[in-house]
Amino acid sequence: MQLRWPYPSGPKVGAWGPVTSNHNFCEEDYVITPYIGEFVNTLTNITYVIYGTIGLLRVRTRPDGSLLSTLAFPYFGLIGVGLLSAWFHATLKYHSQMGDDLSMFLAVGSLLHQLLCFEASVAERRKYTAAILGVLIPVSVYHVWADEIYVHEVVFAGMVFLVSRRVRALIKRKVKSEERRKRLASMATFGISTGLFGYFLWNIDFHLCSYVTAFKRSIGLPWGFLFELHGWWHICTGIGAYVGMALVEYLVTIEEGKTGRIEEGFVWPVRSVLRDFDAVERTGEKKVQ
Repeated sequence: MQLRWPYPSGPKVGAWGPVTSNHNFCEEDYVITPYIGEFVNTLTNITYVIYGTIGLLRVRTRPDGSLLSTLAFPYFGLIGVGLLSAWFHATLKYHSQMGDDLSMFLAVGSLLHQLLCFEASVAERRKYTAAILGVLIPVSVYHVWADEIYVHEVVFAGMVFLVSRRVRALIKRKVKSEERRKRLASMATFGISTGLFGYFLWNIDFHLCSYVTAFKRSIGLPWGFLFELHGWWHICTGIGAYVGMALVEYLVTIEEGKTGRIEEGFVWPVRSVLRDFDAVERTGEKKVQ
């Protein structure tokens, strides 16, 4: 059985016409099929869609949630990231690139809004909503008009920082159990670390592309698929984003001391952490008795 195939040369122009996007990552264009510009980079966006859909299915069954609740918005944003990023990597067009870039604001903006507003008064919610939109709308317009990336990256990184800081503050304030605080903080660290590792791979893919491409061609297909590092960026950030969103959902709906399969509806890596909470509570109860 043949376990290695050489990379095909691929068409110079795919079914969608010439490449017009400013960003074109290391995966070679249209070498697998003329209908998908970057094959692996397109398919790995399924990570965002799967995690976002799982989040919506859980929220839909909550007594205090629905598909139109604020609990659902971040998961819709995550699905939006997956679909728009797949559209960009499949077509490699400028307009689809803008959709990919701006979808990141949709996801992190809805998460920050949820964190700021869940305990706020009506007036405060309006203020927070106006502040977030007052930043994101002008930055988005400027990003599309000026075709720049630095302001976009700074604003996105700043919002991620605010989400991370707010999450850690909520863990300290709302979770009374020391063991639970440690576990939730570890889960938050895991989510951030996974995203940062994905960013590390993104930089290798972007800055050392010629070396990565030569190595992929030397080992051939299908093994070269494993070294499409931008695809691993999608997988890592999808996991990190889901950890963050699930953690926020837990914190804004927490009922301290409640047990009874609170992990239901969550999936790895969140499910395993929350499942342990019941064991921790039961152990504590036995010690008290």
